Amino acid sequence: MSSSQFAFDLGASGGAPAIDLLYFALRPDARAATRAIAIAERDFADQDSHGFIYRPDRLHVSVDKRWEGRGLPDIAMADAMKRGARVALPPFEIRLDQLKSNGNGANWPRALLSREASPGFGALVQQLGQMTDRAIKAIPHMTLYRADRPAPAIEIADAIAWTARELVLIHAQKGAGTARIAARWPLR
Repeated sequence: MSSSQFAFDLGASGGAPAIDLLYFALRPDARAATRAIAIAERDFADQDSHGFIYRPDRLHVSVDKRWEGRGLPDIAMADAMKRGARVALPPFEIRLDQLKSNGNGANWPRALLSREASPGFGALVQQLGQMTDRAIKAIPHMTLYRADRPAPAIEIADAIAWTARELVLIHAQKGAGTARIAARWPLR
């Protein structure tokens, strides 16, 4: 190896370390997930996209990100667990009826969104916001796939809908492609 090559050999293989994410989310039921993936597959092909479609077990509607950084501190997990346990709402409907692109560069997430506000989702965001020191702004959306370019917005005539019956806390590692449910709280 020449000295110029050696200067760039840092001794480690692979990419950058994964970034830990901890967030509250709502998961679709099996029927809604199956329908969403069918829409994703058809749209991915219609748009001649390059990228990847999420697996059904990765689909979710994000509510509030609690942590992002390298490693997951115990205090961040404990705080999220405490907040999740305090949520007190009945089950509510999630209804997604638009497919849109959002992003920049070569990263364009394609997500299902709702034309109309969900009162239940709004109440959940408000309740979590009252437990934190910052305002929470969340729009119900479920990312289906990531593509290399944007695509036109599409109305979904037969909306993807389900009743949200639990709030989940997800620990994901961006860059490693892993995600697991760390905790669950039934809506009641």
